Amino acid sequence: MQKDTFLSHIDLYFISKVCFEDFSTQIQSGNRIAIIGNNGTGKSSLLKIIKGDMPVSEGEIQNKNVSFGYVPQLIYEYENLSGSEKFNKALSTAFSNHPDILLLDEPTNHLDLKNRRSLIKMLNFYKGTLIVVSHDAELLRSSIDILWHIDNGMVSIFNGKYDDYCQTIMQERRNIENKLEFLAKEKKENHKALMKEQQRAKKSKEKGRKFVEQKR
Repeated sequence: MQKDTFLSHIDLYFISKVCFEDFSTQIQSGNRIAIIGNNGTGKSSLLKIIKGDMPVSEGEIQNKNVSFGYVPQLIYEYENLSGSEKFNKALSTAFSNHPDILLLDEPTNHLDLKNRRSLIKMLNFYKGTLIVVSHDAELLRSSIDILWHIDNGMVSIFNGKYDDYCQTIMQERRNIENKLEFLAKEKKENHKALMKEQQRAKKSKEKGRKFVEQKR
């Protein structure tokens, strides 16, 4: 039985803020996706939208025969436990539902080095669909092969490894910087040419005036 999720022209915005617009994609079984971007761009909200816990501003989401396991960034249960213990409990509960899609929101935030590496190792063996919000470069490098980058009101999809993505972004930034540098140089040269033309016109006008005076 096919178990895919479809996002069609999804918008997410609040009263004073647009997070992203017109995002469409298909989540296929076995995909390993990371949602990345600056704080406040709607990454956690997108996880909740996929799970069906949050309505979209515009658009449609379809989950076909899909079950979810979800661990939020803030875990309020198990008050007497440490951050690592809370996470491990919540993760065990998520796995107990045998999810088709595992949704994790900043899973390494409250983990020590040992638990963090254990989690990454476990995710690398996990065969289901994984969607994670994370800034953890090690997790992104080892466990992810699709990146959704929320930036400037849109979600860009990159198919490939995290390091390849970083190189692509750096090259794009260099291209933009080179273009801006070229435009600045061109603007400066155009300004110089304009000043020269104005000076030439001024001299020509002055010569014409003197010629007229001499004729008189």
